[in-house]
Amino acid sequence: MTYLKHSTLVLSATLGLAACQQPAHFTTNSEANGQSSAITQPTLVGFAKLPADSFADGPVSGGQLGSNNINGQQLPFKKQPVQGFSAVLKEKDGRLLALSDNGYGTLETSADYLLRLYTLKPDYKTQVGKGSGKVKVDGFISLRDPNKQVPFAIVNQFTEERLLTGADFDVESVQRAPDGSLWIGDEFGPFLLHFDKDGILLEPPYRLPNFASDLTNKAKYLNSPQNPYLEEGSAVRVMNAVAQHAKQQGAQFRPVFSPYHVMLQDNNPKVTHYARDKGTPEGLKLAASGVFSVSSMQKAGYPVVTWTVNDKPRMLELMKLGVDGIISDRPDLLLQAVQEFDANHDGKPGDYLTREGLIDSSKFDAQGHRGGRNLRPENTLPAMEVALDNLMTTLETDTGITKDGQLILNHDPYIEAAKCRRRDKSEYTEDNQALIKDLTAKQIQQQFICDKTFRGDSQQNNPALSPVTETFVKTKRLPSVYVMPTLQQLFDFVTFYQDYYTSGPGKYHPQAVKRRKVAATARFNIETKINPRSDKDKHGYVYKDRTVDAKTFASNLARLIRKNNLVERADIQSFDFSTLLEVQKNYPAIRTVYLVGDFPNVGPDADDGTNLQDENGKNTPWLSGLYWPYRNTALVDGISIKRSGGFEGLAISKDGKRLLAMLELPVLSHNNNENKKPADNKKRNLLISEFDLLTKQFTGKQYYYPMDHKSVAIGAFKMINATQGLVVERDASQGDLNGYKKVHLITLKENGQVEKQELVDLLTIADPHNLAMGETGDVGIGNNQFAFSFETIENIVILDKNHIALLNDNNYPFSVGRHVTTNKPDDNEIIVIQLPEGLLQ
Repeated sequence: MTYLKHSTLVLSATLGLAACQQPAHFTTNSEANGQSSAITQPTLVGFAKLPADSFADGPVSGGQLGSNNINGQQLPFKKQPVQGFSAVLKEKDGRLLALSDNGYGTLETSADYLLRLYTLKPDYKTQVGKGSGKVKVDGFISLRDPNKQVPFAIVNQFTEERLLTGADFDVESVQRAPDGSLWIGDEFGPFLLHFDKDGILLEPPYRLPNFASDLTNKAKYLNSPQNPYLEEGSAVRVMNAVAQHAKQQGAQFRPVFSPYHVMLQDNNPKVTHYARDKGTPEGLKLAASGVFSVSSMQKAGYPVVTWTVNDKPRMLELMKLGVDGIISDRPDLLLQAVQEFDANHDGKPGDYLTREGLIDSSKFDAQGHRGGRNLRPENTLPAMEVALDNLMTTLETDTGITKDGQLILNHDPYIEAAKCRRRDKSEYTEDNQALIKDLTAKQIQQQFICDKTFRGDSQQNNPALSPVTETFVKTKRLPSVYVMPTLQQLFDFVTFYQDYYTSGPGKYHPQAVKRRKVAATARFNIETKINPRSDKDKHGYVYKDRTVDAKTFASNLARLIRKNNLVERADIQSFDFSTLLEVQKNYPAIRTVYLVGDFPNVGPDADDGTNLQDENGKNTPWLSGLYWPYRNTALVDGISIKRSGGFEGLAISKDGKRLLAMLELPVLSHNNNENKKPADNKKRNLLISEFDLLTKQFTGKQYYYPMDHKSVAIGAFKMINATQGLVVERDASQGDLNGYKKVHLITLKENGQVEKQELVDLLTIADPHNLAMGETGDVGIGNNQFAFSFETIENIVILDKNHIALLNDNNYPFSVGRHVTTNKPDDNEIIVIQLPEGLLQ
C-alpha cells in the first residue's frame, strides 16, 4: 500500500518546484525521427496509474459502509483513501490538481471522508522517454470552512477548522479563476462553491435559480432531494453534526433520531400532521409530513425510534417500514404488535421475540410512553408498572427539576391541574398552577396527588391494579400511590419490581419469570423538559425561564444516572439540543436521543411550539444554532434535479469571466417528485447555466446539451475557446467493451442549443506500443488496443491542442471496470491521448 504524509499547504509547498520541473512531452515514433505525425485515430501516448489502495493521513474512514470487506478491501480504512477523483486541473509544471469525490457514493455513508484536492505528479510511460508509469502524490489541500460561510449544518459544525466532508458536499467539478481562487461544482444543492487557493471557503454556497417557465411548480431554485435548504435534506446533516460532536468528546454511541411518526416518509397519505385536519391557519397546511426517511437515517448510522403510536395497525406499518423502536401510550397493544410481527416474511410471527417470549431489545426497542399513560395516569409509578407488566424494553419518562435540585417525573414545567389535585382538596386550576422549580420534591409529594384520568376508557386509576406500587409506597412511606415520583424513586422502584417477582409476593405469578427479567434489563429514556423559546405563556412566563437552564438540567440528570450505575441503561432525550450537547460534552458515556417534532404554537390547538418551528421568522432556538429550513419542503420549493444530477461539469470561459455549470442529469418535469420523467421527453437535454464571476450571479443565459440515447450522464466539461468545448459522456457500464464512453467536441450556439460531434471513443483507442499497464485478464488492455472501460470517467484536461488527458473516478472501493477477473477495485489511471487533428484554441 502507498501511504502519504499529511499536508495542508500543498500549493505553497509544491509550486516552488515549478521552475525546475517541465511538463511531460508526448511524441510519436515518427515525430522522434523528425517526421510529421501520421496518426489517423486517437492514440494512447502516455499512461500512468495510482494504485487503488493509496491512502493519506487522516481519521478512520468508511465506517458507515456496512461491510467488513468490499472487493477485497478491509473496512473501515485506518486513513483517508486518496482515490475517487471527480475533477482535475492542469498545473504549469505538468502536475495535476485532482479533486476528491464525496467519498462513498452517498451523503449517508461519507461523513468520515474529508474533501481534498490532491497534487499528482504522473511519470507517464511513453513511447519516447519510457517513464515508470507511476504517480506520486505530493500532498493535498483540505477544503474547510473556518469562517462559517456554510449556513446549514455540516459534520464538523462544532470544530474550529470545520473540515468539509462528503456528507456536506458532493464535489464533482473544479475550475481556477484568474485570481487563483477555486470554484467547485456540487451535486447536493446543486451549489457553486468558492474557495481560496488554500481551500478556505470564501462565501456561502451559490444556488441555481429556476429560470425556466415550463415546470409544473414555479420554484425559486432548482433543488436536488438532498438540498439542505429543504427539510427533507436536513435531518441527516443535523444528526451528523451532533454525532461528530459526541464522537469528539469520546462517545462510543451513535445518537438516536426520534421523530414524530407522522413525519416519516411512509407512502401513507392518510397519516398526516394533525394541523392539516383541524381547520388551522393557512400556513399550517404545509405542516411537515413525509419528511424523514427511515432508511436514510439508518444508512447514516442512526437508530430511528418514533413517537407516539397508539394503534396496532400503525405500529405494524411502522415496523414494516423498518423503525428501530416505537414509543407508545399503549404498551399492551405494542406488545401484541411485536408478538404478531413477521419481520422475515416467512409466515411465522414473533421475529422480534426471544425464545422466552420477551422482546429482543437488540432487534426492537419497545418503549412505554410516560410509562403507559393511556392505561394509568402518566408519569406515575402505576404507569411504569403497567409498562413493565407488558414487557416493555424501555421506560420513557419526562423530568423537571425541583427547587431543591431533585429530578421529578412530570411532562410540563407546571404541576398541571388537568392531571393533579391538591391533597387538602383546595381549589387548583390552570389559573393558579405551581411551577415545579418553585417547590421542593417533598412539598410536591406532600401537597399533590396526580391521579386524574382523561385519556379514554382504557386509562384507570384503581390502586388495586398496581400491586407492586402499593407495596413499594408502603415500604417507602409515600403519601399516595399517585404521588409525583422522583427519578431516584423510579430507579428504586424498578429494582423493587424485580425483587417483587423474584422473592416477594409476586414470585408465583404466571408471568413472574418474564417480569423479573424485564426489570433486570429495562432501559430508561429520560427527557429533559426544557423550552428555549422566548415567547410568553398564558401566565406571562417566558418559556425558557420556567425551568432551570440546560447546563444545570444536563448536569443534575447525568450525575444521578451515574450515581445509580445506569450509564449503560439510560438515555437522555430532549427537544432542546443544547441540553444534549451539554450531556455529550461532559458525560459522553451516556447516549443521547434527539427528539424532533412540529407542533406550532399558533391556532386553536396551540402548543408550546416544538423544536422545528422557527421563532418570528428566525431559526428555531431549539437546535443550538443548527439551521432548520422550517416548512420549506419538496411540497413548497420542489425537487427539480434527480439525486446525483447536479453540477458534474464546470467550465470557464476563455476570457476567464464566466463559469459554465453543467448538470449531470436532465431537469425533472415535476418539482416535487424525483422519480418523474425529464422535462423534455423527446430530447434528453442537459442544462448548462452561465455564472458571472464579477457579479457572482447566474446570468440566466443557458444552453441545452443533447444526450445520446445510449448514455446516462456526462462526466466532465471543459471549454477550448470562446464557443467550443469538450464533454465526456457515458453509460453506466463497467468492464464492457460494448458500452458507451465518448468525448464529444461541442459548440455553444447563440440560440442556446449545443451542437456536438464525436471526438474520441474511449473504448477504441489505439495503443500501438502497448503503453497501458495491467494484470492478466484485465479488460481493455493489450493487442495494440486500449479501452477506458470504467463506469465513471469524470476528469478531462486539455494539455495542448494535440493532447488531452483523462482520469477515471474509481468510486473506491466499489468499481471494477478493469480487473474483472480478479474483482479488485479499480486503480486511478491517467491516460494521455493524441488527437488526429488539433483543437482550435
